[in-house]
Amino acid sequence: MGQGDSELIVTDTAAVLIDAGEQSAADDILADLQQYGITKLDWIIGTHPHADHIGGFPDILSYAAHNSDLTISNVMIPQLPDDMIPTTRTYEKFLDGVDENGLILTQATDITIDLGSASLEIIPSPGNDYSSLNDYSICAYLTCGDTSFFFTGDASKPEEKDLLRSGALDGIQADVLKVGHHGSWESSTADFLAQLQPSYAVISCGAGNSYGHPHSEAVERLQQYCGDQIWRTDESGTVTIQSDGASLTVSTEK
Repeated sequence: MGQGDSELIVTDTAAVLIDAGEQSAADDILADLQQYGITKLDWIIGTHPHADHIGGFPDILSYAAHNSDLTISNVMIPQLPDDMIPTTRTYEKFLDGVDENGLILTQATDITIDLGSASLEIIPSPGNDYSSLNDYSICAYLTCGDTSFFFTGDASKPEEKDLLRSGALDGIQADVLKVGHHGSWESSTADFLAQLQPSYAVISCGAGNSYGHPHSEAVERLQQYCGDQIWRTDESGTVTIQSDGASLTVSTEK
């Protein structure tokens, strides 16, 4: 995925793609879908409209519009103030792909999506006056039996603080945390981690990236909960975590 972000959720009856990395990631994602025999994505979720999260969606949407072996049923994006809606070419191509598939954008609200053997609770950002698109990221809470996963997009300190203050995380604990904002220092704050109590963490970041992600401060905070059960895509490639509803099994590409 490089310096981007993408997660594929596959259950017995459904599939959800959260983010799709940069445009260069689209072919790898399509290959993964074929490898897993996925012919329908029940939802694609763009956590927020930055190119390293939605850049791969236009090519994936275009493929689905022109090929019978992939159907996309629903598309979700965050609610944004008018002055934060991007005018980038990447976002325009994303909207074109949505139109090409005859889909209507669903703005994130507090809903739970039934995935058969699992359920996915959508947790929209509670704020409406952030300075960065990152903090409008859609979060999501996946539960499968007694196991759970929390997906963060690029949420950092302002959104984490508001999620806690709003009560959106009340009663939520996650075995696995998809670490926010590629492991930047202003994400995975102490209070946020104290609420989620993760045992496993996955950081999506590119090898030798210019941002220095993940930052040592964030990794140290994660280690307090996860110890050495922290996986980085720059070191391990694709990280796959399987749940049987009772326990988790982690495997990596390299």
